[in-house]
Amino acid sequence: MEPAPFENELTFQTHRAEGAEESVHDRYESAVESLLYDLGDSHPLRIGGEAVEREKTFTVTSPGDHDELVGEFAAGDADAVESAVDAASAAFDDWRGDWERRVEIFRSAAGIMRDRKYDLAATMTVENGKNRTEALADVDEAIDFLRFYSRELERNEGYVYDTGEPTPDQHTGNRLVPYGVFAVVSPFNFPLAILTGMTSGALLAGNTVVVKPASTTPLIAHQFVDILEEAGIPDGVVNLVTGGGRDVGQPLVEHEDVAGVAFTGSRAVGLGIQETFFELGKRGPVIAELGGKNPVIVSENADLEKAVSGVLWGAFSFSGQKCSATSRVYVDASLYDRFVTALVEATEDLEIGRPRDRETDVSPIIDDGALERYREITDQARSVGTVRTGGTEVEREDLPDGRYVEPTVVTDVPHEHELAREEHFLPFVTVHEVSDFEEALEKSNDSDYGLCAGLFSEDGSEVEDWFDGIEAGMCYVNRSQSATTGALVQAQPFGGWKFSGTTGKFAGGYWYLPQFMREQTRTVVGDVGDPTA
Repeated sequence: MEPAPFENELTFQTHRAEGAEESVHDRYESAVESLLYDLGDSHPLRIGGEAVEREKTFTVTSPGDHDELVGEFAAGDADAVESAVDAASAAFDDWRGDWERRVEIFRSAAGIMRDRKYDLAATMTVENGKNRTEALADVDEAIDFLRFYSRELERNEGYVYDTGEPTPDQHTGNRLVPYGVFAVVSPFNFPLAILTGMTSGALLAGNTVVVKPASTTPLIAHQFVDILEEAGIPDGVVNLVTGGGRDVGQPLVEHEDVAGVAFTGSRAVGLGIQETFFELGKRGPVIAELGGKNPVIVSENADLEKAVSGVLWGAFSFSGQKCSATSRVYVDASLYDRFVTALVEATEDLEIGRPRDRETDVSPIIDDGALERYREITDQARSVGTVRTGGTEVEREDLPDGRYVEPTVVTDVPHEHELAREEHFLPFVTVHEVSDFEEALEKSNDSDYGLCAGLFSEDGSEVEDWFDGIEAGMCYVNRSQSATTGALVQAQPFGGWKFSGTTGKFAGGYWYLPQFMREQTRTVVGDVGDPTA
């Protein structure tokens, strides 16, 4: 069946087109004010449909205001993981059977999430520092995942196929069946969208899950589980264990009854999970997205204004805390000086501020580890290159005590240097002068990563050559709203090549759900059963 057009949930764009953008701001600001009254509660683990308290807890404060206590959360451990996997295992046989029931539950969840859109966005603003546009886009993407994966499961009729009678009296069928229990380990930067995408992929495919969210963003994970429970998901199908990677993530991945892992995070951790599965002799999938060092080429045929805008927002939206963030730019020598001057001026015009404030462009960074990395790489940049703007922490009387830093543009860093080769996950971009398009393409591809890439050129043949030659999973041309970020479900499936991913199948695309299943052929000779039942 040919897929019908998919309509993305585009809150700001839709309201702007309708002349109702102010209503978005009003509802968001009201949601933030309501949330601030409810912060600081205690939150248990969620195992087998029950709230499980733990003696050991951890607290989360807002990265934009250390005086705002997001909440106190139960700290899981190996015993909690054992209980959660047991619950998921017990729920598996009942959950795996009826794909139509799963579609109904997840479509209901999408409706509930839409109704709570502004409350969820407010939670992200306080918990991980996203400004209103970024937070609402995160919720929109989560809704899209729920709707799109439900549609795909239905369009493929549960991935069950009648393959006919290849020989007389021999009836055959083919299907994809779930593995069992999946571990879902999600990151802080898209704490609802990525969590929802990985979890719904595993669950709609018929698996059960144990979720470990990032330790900096557990509240939004609780709210997601609330939505699934309200939508009617049975006890034990989804279990939430909060806590650290060593205490929760490691025993979860190593558990003998965990059949697969969906992970988004660092290359080192993702490859470590793969290695663990290999060493333990597991045969289930590790579906992992492992970051990027995303290049942009500004060719001699580029529109300079488009290029500056695309690099600016690609590098500095959500303070560069995206695996898709623009992080290195190769500019033709004929445009280099003008491009750098214009990018520096545009960067210095960005508003650094509290994430809930309407005018804020650059939000705080997530935790003390990120702040220390920012200090290290900006100090390093001063010694090996030229810091054109940024490079310092921001302390202003109008800002609360938080982790605010300047967006940073650096030049004169050698292409071979680690500053231009390692992922930093910070508002930091290096700009490099190149002699021609061929040099730019060669250096763009000279990386272990292959997630996103961008090109600015008004030459059609150059664009075609770039598409044919660039080694990246997600490729954008002349995208002034953001050179490398902002993918939409279905239209722009998200994933990468090389060390940016483990499967080559992308989130939000047509081939994502089947990764959570394995194939089985069924053959019946005679009239004793239906291989498609």
